[in-house]
Amino acid sequence: MSVDASPSVTRIALESCFEFVCYDAPAGTDGLPLEPGQIQCAADGRATLLHFAPRRWLVPSPSAALHTRLADLEHRGRGALIDVDGKWQMLRIADAAGILGRSINVQALLRHRQCAAGVVFDCPVILARGASVDLWVVSSYLDSLLAAVVGE
Repeated sequence: MSVDASPSVTRIALESCFEFVCYDAPAGTDGLPLEPGQIQCAADGRATLLHFAPRRWLVPSPSAALHTRLADLEHRGRGALIDVDGKWQMLRIADAAGILGRSINVQALLRHRQCAAGVVFDCPVILARGASVDLWVVSSYLDSLLAAVVGE
């Protein structure tokens, strides 16, 4: 489900959201994207695993199979699968360079990465590059970020 915040900014509702923290990357990560800033996507192009920080992945709205795979890694002592429902809010930004450009150089941040953690208008975010830029903002900062980017 999406709620349009402006013609260029669309809010995307997450069914669920997790973070996976690997205790001993890269050993035993069983196919997790290991390169800093690497993303794994579903068949529809939606980002499902975002390696946004050392040994840390964002897992927005995972499929049952992906959730099971990560839960198995946790069960085997390879990491922790943390339910972070409510922590992150997702926005899709059609003109990221124009909209976010007053705060951050999106192209420079994502030059050699598909995703990165950063701060946009003093709000902690994770950005991912695709046809548009997907951005996950810490929920308590959503109103501030929307006010900065769409003037709400």
